[in-house]
Amino acid sequence: MKKKDFGHSFLAYTRFSPGQPLPGNGKRMPTAKVYASPLETIDLPEPRKTGGSQTWRLFAQMAPQVPELELTLQLSDLAQMLMPLADRDGRRGYVSSAGAYPVETYLVARRVQDTFPGVYHFAVKANQLEQIAGGPDWQEWSQALAAAPGVERAGVLIVFTIVPERSVSRQGPRGYRQALMEAGKATHAVFTAAVALGLAASEAEVFYDDLVSRLLGLPAGEYPVAVMLVGR
Repeated sequence: MKKKDFGHSFLAYTRFSPGQPLPGNGKRMPTAKVYASPLETIDLPEPRKTGGSQTWRLFAQMAPQVPELELTLQLSDLAQMLMPLADRDGRRGYVSSAGAYPVETYLVARRVQDTFPGVYHFAVKANQLEQIAGGPDWQEWSQALAAAPGVERAGVLIVFTIVPERSVSRQGPRGYRQALMEAGKATHAVFTAAVALGLAASEAEVFYDDLVSRLLGLPAGEYPVAVMLVGR
């Protein structure tokens, strides 16, 4: 197999499909690494959670939360959550290696004020939502997300995809790694914004790649890598 094909093979190999056993069932939870015999240990002071920069207060609140109520989100909520992803003079609110920006973002709107239910693409340069499909089949989306907790109460689903070729064209095969890392950066930026707004946000731990790709109408070479549920 050619080296340039490995990244696409890896993404195909790691996808989930309906009927496949889900990971983690009955397995011991992993723990963080701890050295058995360090030369020395230093206790860090308790980090600030109040006062000073608002960042510290926000970090203290950050934890995944499943939407509990079937309430409507505001367009202003979406604008704030997507602000880190918007293009501002060729830059965005997260670091992109080689400036490749391989991440794309889609919103599946269920309950958003003054917005038709549907599938939207976030146009980063125009700061607009482009509707690409009408009313979603929520039963299909629930299946695609393996019935993730809270999916039926989420006001919007946010799907992050990558187009690895953008990074590969600038960095070679290492671009596959960078594309996945940047999807994590983008997802975390949106999650941070959701928490700052007092919204409930969580990630679908399992989703079926081919079903999500079909529901979004993704072309070949674009892969879904994370799905966030947002509500109240």
